[in-house]
Order: sequence, then C-alpha cells, then structure tokens
Amino acid sequence: MSINGGYQVAFEDFAEKHYIKDYEKRYKGAWLTTRRAIFDQLRNIDMLRDSGRLRNPPIHMSEDRKKWVLKHEFAIAGLHESPHGSGRRLIAIVDETVRTVRVVLVYDKGHVQGGNETVWWEKMIKSALGGDFVSCR
Repeated sequence: MSINGGYQVAFEDFAEKHYIKDYEKRYKGAWLTTRRAIFDQLRNIDMLRDSGRLRNPPIHMSEDRKKWVLKHEFAIAGLHESPHGSGRRLIAIVDETVRTVRVVLVYDKGHVQGGNETVWWEKMIKSALGGDFVSCR
C-alpha cells in the first residue's frame, strides 16, 4: 500500500458509454456502492496485488514492468454472490510510473460476443485505446 494516498483511479469514457450504463440501469444504488468498492480496491492496487486477491495475474505487461493490464472480477453489492461466480469483470491499465489505474472496460459474460472472452475484450480495448493498449503487450 502506498503511503502517499494510493493510485488515481479513473473510469474511462469508453467504459462509461458501453456497459456501465447497463449496470446503472439494472442495479441503481447497488451499482454506486459497487463502483465505490471497485474504486477503493483499485486505489490500493499494490495491497490488492500483494495480498493475492487478484485472481488473474497481469495479462499484458510493458517491457519495463511499469505498465500492465489487469482483469479483475467483482460482484454487485447486496447480491450475496462471489466475484468469480458473478461473471462480472473489469479490464484496467495500471501505470506504476504515474500511479494511475484506468478502468477501460466493465462487463459481464452476457456482454461477450463470440466464443472467446479474451479475444472479444482485447478487440474492444484495441478499438477504444489503439496504441495505448498495444504498448502493454
């Protein structure tokens, strides 16, 4: 955990425009609570990573290991389900140099088109971020 207040967390416009609106409509106040919880977890990403609570290791990492792509599972507040069992995920880019976490996609398995989840979200991210995503590979 960082002594100087953690990472700055931002939900990208792409994430807001695509599936976050679905969550806002479907879960209303529970989504706001969930979003705050996600924000708090990602703000302290070092602690989350070091505790082993990140189910998936970094998916892509820059050569200098300072920038990485994270896939993180979450559950909606109040639904009494496990993050893994919920099928809800987010994709974020962590930049340790400037201490930011950019949430670029929030989705559930029902949003996935085609048979391969990874291929689907990589295509979504590449269309949203272009070279910024590629630099993490």
